[in-house]
Amino acid sequence: MNLFDLWETWVIIYLISAVLFAQTFKLANRNMKNAGALTILLEFFTALFAILFLPFFKLTFPKDSMIYIILFIVSIIYAITDRLNIEARYGLEPSTFSVLKQLSTVFMIFFGILFFKEKLVITRIVGATIIIGANLILAFERGKIRINKYFMMSIISNFLFAIAMLINVNISDNFNLAFYTIITVSIPALFIKFFGKYKMKDLRKEWNRYHKGEFLIAAFSWCFMLISSVKAYQLGDIALVAPIFTLTSIINAMIEFFVFKNKNRMIQKLVAAILLTIGVILVKI
Repeated sequence: MNLFDLWETWVIIYLISAVLFAQTFKLANRNMKNAGALTILLEFFTALFAILFLPFFKLTFPKDSMIYIILFIVSIIYAITDRLNIEARYGLEPSTFSVLKQLSTVFMIFFGILFFKEKLVITRIVGATIIIGANLILAFERGKIRINKYFMMSIISNFLFAIAMLINVNISDNFNLAFYTIITVSIPALFIKFFGKYKMKDLRKEWNRYHKGEFLIAAFSWCFMLISSVKAYQLGDIALVAPIFTLTSIINAMIEFFVFKNKNRMIQKLVAAILLTIGVILVKI
């Protein structure tokens, strides 16, 4: 039996790479000056690392031109979500960002009901409500709901990501997975560079602000995270894979507490993470 034919293997790879990315990127981006330039740099190096994985997947290309058009449109949306996420990660702790990330599931349920006339399933509604509640717990600080710009950036990015996912149904199945990853990070990088009017000197200046080891580990782990997440969903049942993916928020919270001795709102984070996992399980039943 080939371990890489099992969805469980890819889920484990995802959890390790997602947590590694969250923590190393948080360390690497402490000196961030220009979020747009940082996004371009991260996407560029992620695409380079994805090239290493090309031989591990079957080389296939779709014949339907519409697939390429859809992929291009989705990649533009990814450019916006990546740009927002980079800045959101800068301002939020990894555990908080991991919980907020699941809002995309809530938006997808809403879109399914609104645009595709899907049935109102009580478990999904309850699950979505719990996910929203978990995020409100994170927003609650010193007796008040406090939502900063980074919080809002994460919400907007998850809204756009849900739109992209609705458009991008099973497109990855038509490509070599590493090549698909290269496309979905390189097109956004070019899009941000073009519309942001970034020059090479701007990118070099931003590059020199970071610890190179931490940055490259973050880019490599993001590459691994993107590939493993798609592969896990291809091989496994979404109802099983999605709830397990939410464990990243709990793992990140534990790392922040035990490794970095960050006790800031730890009880809130753990409660939110546990509620999040329960909510996703109900949504995916």
